[in-house]
Amino acid sequence: MAPSTATALALILLLLRPTTLAGDHHGFRATLTRIHQLSPGKHSEAVRRDSHRLSLLSSYATTSSGSVSVQATVENGAASYHMNLSMGTPPLTFPAIIDTGSDLLWTQCSPCTKCAFKQPTPLFDPAKSSTFSKLPCNSTFCQSLPSTFRTCNATGCVYNYRYGVGYTAGYLATEKITIGDTTFPSVAFGCSTVNDGTRDNTSGMVGLGRTPLSLVSQLGVGRFSYCLRSNTAAGDSPILFGSLAKLTGGNGVVQSTPLLQNPGMPDSAFYYVNLTGITVGTTDLPITSTTFGFTGTGAGGGTVVDSGATLTYLTKDAYAMVKKAFLSQMANLTTVSGAPYDLDVCFKVTGAGDVHEIVPKLVLRFEGGAKYDVPFHNYFDGVDVDSQGRVTVACLLVLTMIDDQSLSIIGNRMQMDMHVLYDLDGGMFSFAPADCAKV
Repeated sequence: MAPSTATALALILLLLRPTTLAGDHHGFRATLTRIHQLSPGKHSEAVRRDSHRLSLLSSYATTSSGSVSVQATVENGAASYHMNLSMGTPPLTFPAIIDTGSDLLWTQCSPCTKCAFKQPTPLFDPAKSSTFSKLPCNSTFCQSLPSTFRTCNATGCVYNYRYGVGYTAGYLATEKITIGDTTFPSVAFGCSTVNDGTRDNTSGMVGLGRTPLSLVSQLGVGRFSYCLRSNTAAGDSPILFGSLAKLTGGNGVVQSTPLLQNPGMPDSAFYYVNLTGITVGTTDLPITSTTFGFTGTGAGGGTVVDSGATLTYLTKDAYAMVKKAFLSQMANLTTVSGAPYDLDVCFKVTGAGDVHEIVPKLVLRFEGGAKYDVPFHNYFDGVDVDSQGRVTVACLLVLTMIDDQSLSIIGNRMQMDMHVLYDLDGGMFSFAPADCAKV
């Protein structure tokens, strides 16, 4: 082959999205490991971690500027789960935070000008990999970066993502990636050479959002699902991609609702759903179309299903309704201050099982008739124990959004012991109760 022809062919392959190279993979799986446990004494830490993330999710989700994208809103210090992946030839295996609210796959690279956070594995060294290749500035993926985070120079396509705590900067490249037992020959990622902040003893991040740069979009798998175990001591949680990502069960067990696009930010990475109603016990709360809907400008509001936030957060008006209903229907119990736990609705526990028996059921309803009967421990839990390990205080694991923000967040605790499916091709979000050990 003539040199000019070979060069042209190489350039075409470089500019092609990796989806064209990974299209033959019908399905694969990996496992998720929870980073922080939510147990008595740990709830305050979870709320504090969530607070940074929620502040950024809200600020970016309500911006009216089309030049600012939500791809860079993740708060790295608020991570909840990581998965292992391998990169390069020969491969380097490392744990990376997974996040449904961001898009960029990145890891620290050598030589590193400023690698401020410690990681459990060596830095990835591009010079030692035979399959590493930098991406040019005119590549599709470089152009997919938000203009405010992208520059081009002699290094190539340079990015600078700012987070609530810390940042990551470097250049875009492609590399062979292995997840589970499946290998993809050319995936775009951020080779990060300047970083700051905390990364929860991981070596990078995997974005699973709805934008071209995310791992899901690049691999062209069209769908992914996970099942988060409430009993993390029993093992890790499964995450499935492509044809393996499917829910089973009849008689209405599988519930589905459309995935929405924010009309004010059509390029948002977030997975929006339409939360249309809430029932506490026997009380249907007076939820209207404006309670969780997008604002008049189309930029704010909405409800996001999020893997990174631990607890669930509702808009001010919706939370007030939920709080009032729980307090009213649990009036026979003694309320205690939730301040020591950074929670709000809390009760004194005086006997085994009394809270479980009195706490009203919580049901979330979504567009299309989907109904989620939330498992008890997903929304109510013991937060303090005595010297014998007996629960003495139990609290509602739902809070109001910070600073009266209009966005609502369904966190990962609310999703536990459910098999949830993000169907990007079909535009649907589905869920069904499951034994995650059998998924």
